Amino acid sequence: MLKHIPGKTNMKMDILSRKDQVNMKEDNKDVQLLKEQLWTRRITAEITMLRRKTIADELDIIKKIKRNNTREQEVVQVLKKKDRLT
Repeated sequence: MLKHIPGKTNMKMDILSRKDQVNMKEDNKDVQLLKEQLWTRRITAEITMLRRKTIADELDIIKKIKRNNTREQEVVQVLKKKDRLT
């Protein structure tokens, strides 16, 4: 159900209905935009950090694979020895 509320008592709607009366020249007068260079530096730093983390993760995976390969070889040797004894 819709209920009419006079504009002066319904501030949110009153402001929206008067958007054409806003002085755009004074809007954002005291706002300082960040320079493009700051965004570029930030993005570059984040990409560098992600690459380093990816490389570290890959090195960790390689270490685990090598460790498992060594362990697998040890198991195979033990099984071969066991087969010779039986």
